[in-house]
Amino acid sequence: MNIEELIFDLCSVCGVSGSEEPAVKAAKKYLADFAEVKTDCNGNLFAVLGNKDADKTILLDSHIDRIGFMVTGIDDSGFVKVSKCGGIDPRTLLDTELILQNNPDITGVVCCMPPHLSDGNEDKAVPMDKIWIDFGLTYEEAVSAISIGDALTFKSRPRKLLNNKIASACLDNRCGVAALIKCGEILSNCKDLKYKIVILLSVQEETFATGAKTGAFSANADEAVAVDVSFASQPDISGQYSGIELAKGPMICISPVLNRKMSDKFIETAKTNHIPYQIEPVAGLTGTNADSIAVVKSGIKTAVISIPLKNMHTQNEIISIKDVENTAKLISEYIKCGGAFDD
Repeated sequence: MNIEELIFDLCSVCGVSGSEEPAVKAAKKYLADFAEVKTDCNGNLFAVLGNKDADKTILLDSHIDRIGFMVTGIDDSGFVKVSKCGGIDPRTLLDTELILQNNPDITGVVCCMPPHLSDGNEDKAVPMDKIWIDFGLTYEEAVSAISIGDALTFKSRPRKLLNNKIASACLDNRCGVAALIKCGEILSNCKDLKYKIVILLSVQEETFATGAKTGAFSANADEAVAVDVSFASQPDISGQYSGIELAKGPMICISPVLNRKMSDKFIETAKTNHIPYQIEPVAGLTGTNADSIAVVKSGIKTAVISIPLKNMHTQNEIISIKDVENTAKLISEYIKCGGAFDD
């Protein structure tokens, strides 16, 4: 499996939070090659492999939704009003191209006040309630093509940068999805796995973490690993994330929410297998699905592995392919050596 092609494929489809079907379809065709796959009523995608009769189950979670917008109104001139669906950064929106998820051939542009007509008060981020989308349609044409509640997302395409890096929208968290698909492929070639492995590509993380809550409950796992992205260093970033670099390995999180035994085992596994890694200390909630998974039922021992990413929640997030590959390798080696069960 070519990891670059996999990431490009996953990042080329829509799948706004609550409307993940295109992304689930794209991921399913890869997972079906080596695992039993199914979906649930919320749209979560499950892939089961390993020793399906084992007493212990390890859950591997990565959210598959992406940030976007929901149509909330159309005015008399055909301009479309939207609300954010997930953590949209208003600073990045003006003059941005958006597409209608159920008809990607319909493109709109976020309205932008020309500087010639501005009195200077517009020289800051425009709040979402002031954002309008111009599809070039009259009112009659707009209401015929677009419905209240429709999902919109950024019109973009993945691009390869120098030094084995990729720029794209929705690398949060399609690169995490790619890492788990690759991990599953690696594990599928291991004939002596001790445990049942459940890969959960969960929905709605960017909104309510609905998929992780219900999916983890259904999986009934003994251990869980949440894979997401976290912050890499870029200009003007200070503090702990100023030392996180692309291509220097996945980030192993240490947090009160997480199981320290698992985090320590991941560090040991990385050292033993000469896999580069970085430490992410978080003194509270992790901001990932792990916060929900850890408290499902009577509790699930949980760890977080994150892929370093620049420009989070923009149209041009940036990652290193090497970090995705090493994330897949780290998790597969962790499972092959017994997880934290054998410690």
